Amino acid sequence: MMMQHCKKILKEINSRNKISLRNSQRFINTSKANLKIVRCKLFDIGEGISEVEITQWNKQVGDEVSEMESLLTVQSDKAAVDITSKYSGILVKKYANDKDMIKIGSYFCEIDTQDDVGEEEGEEVDEAKEVEGVDEVEEASFEKKASPTNVKASPGTKKKAQEYKLDINAIAKHFNKDNITIEDVELYYKENKSDEINKSANEKMDIMEEVQVKGIKLSMCKSMNDSLSIPLFHLNEVYNVEKVVKIRKELKNKIAESDSGINNITISSILIKLISNTLKEFPILNSKFNAKTNTYVVYNNHNICIAMDTPHGLLVPNIKNVEKKNIIDIQKELLNLRNKAMEMKLSKDEIENGTITISNYGAIGGTFATPIIFDNQGCIIGISKIQNMISLKNGVNKISSLDDLEIANNMNITYGADHRYIDGATLAQFSKKLKSVIENIDTIDPFSI
Repeated sequence: MMMQHCKKILKEINSRNKISLRNSQRFINTSKANLKIVRCKLFDIGEGISEVEITQWNKQVGDEVSEMESLLTVQSDKAAVDITSKYSGILVKKYANDKDMIKIGSYFCEIDTQDDVGEEEGEEVDEAKEVEGVDEVEEASFEKKASPTNVKASPGTKKKAQEYKLDINAIAKHFNKDNITIEDVELYYKENKSDEINKSANEKMDIMEEVQVKGIKLSMCKSMNDSLSIPLFHLNEVYNVEKVVKIRKELKNKIAESDSGINNITISSILIKLISNTLKEFPILNSKFNAKTNTYVVYNNHNICIAMDTPHGLLVPNIKNVEKKNIIDIQKELLNLRNKAMEMKLSKDEIENGTITISNYGAIGGTFATPIIFDNQGCIIGISKIQNMISLKNGVNKISSLDDLEIANNMNITYGADHRYIDGATLAQFSKKLKSVIENIDTIDPFSI
């Protein structure tokens, strides 16, 4: 209603005074209205993030907006962030919808406000049309079109490009250079010819869908690409977890009788704590490598990342300072992080500053995997599903008779380490120590772990 009233006033003024918005001031003060529309820009949210995905608009066109009230929630490749308004007024236009990607520095909406907004805070809408066209406000594009490039090329190079019916500017843009050679033309032609062949083949295929990788999955894509530069050393060991399963049942029963606020303890929580305890003897595994300086940093804090499968993709939040927490604390935080991950409500603090990662793929299924290093950390630990297997009894090193064998709960634990500075012997020693702790957990008071 407010917008319609303002438009009516502007039209009346134009008919009386023949004012064109093209030559007028950016807003018009009258005795009846003081209309000012500002475009809201998505400012830098840190961590070198260049674009984000809109997960949900918290305000719709026509809604009143208060200063510092959340307009929308966006998802970077690390965390969900609420974008608040700097102005009070009415939301009159959105430049993007839910699930759209928007770049940092681009405009995402317009707010009709009567506040005196300074130029440094926002940008008023440019009036380039007559008043009769005030219903349409020009949208800010998210990407600027590239300006023509002055490409240098010899006559022979230009002739070759003409033979292939290629655009010199397109070749220059492809190779990111302004001096094109015949070799560039030939290579560009071969690449595009191959693309045309593939395109022709794809047109004959019965394609279900083509999906643009973005948001969290794009983050995973980038992380995995970065991991390809890390020389990994993998080690696998089979662990008898019969006693861990037994301890877990005892803990679950005791917790049910207490007022701890939870009603369950998972194998994951127990293993997270046992791994943290063992890390104290092998601190180099709780570290990160800097390839630019060829240095690595070892951390006292055990901020253990937990890989979580969600409907939105892989998320890897971390439990801070596990070395100072007991199993019940870990279980509570694990449940909290899990719930937030499923609802896409993880904070930046819950995503950042992890020091080592655990991937419990066994919770879904799988007896063996070779996990990939995450976030330049020194080590990742993969946990498989528990299986009933024939194995040596605890403390028995070789088979003398069938009495030395038993059917027990076993699991594979696989380690991946950055072999640039972590040697295989260190990883093997860590695995051996953890195996001893896991298989003799009955000698420890679980509530004191």
